Amino acid sequence: MSQLPILKLATHIVASVGVSKVVNDMISNNVNSPQTTADAVKIWTGSIVLGSMVAEQASKHVSTRFDELAAWYASRKADTAAA
Repeated sequence: MSQLPILKLATHIVASVGVSKVVNDMISNNVNSPQTTADAVKIWTGSIVLGSMVAEQASKHVSTRFDELAAWYASRKADTAAA
């Protein structure tokens, strides 16, 4: 599975972008328009922090799943070779 690192990276990128979009959409749909520049900065900063926190957890999840897939594939390949 030499293509696994490339597939894993691509999935991380797509997941991070998707998570950031969802977080930004949730914030824009549930936060009133900022009245001051300070409010706009607070909302923007909160969006970045929340997006990065969720993206980090999504990245950990993707890594775990890919590692499980790689282990399953390796064991299946070993079982096939032994048979």
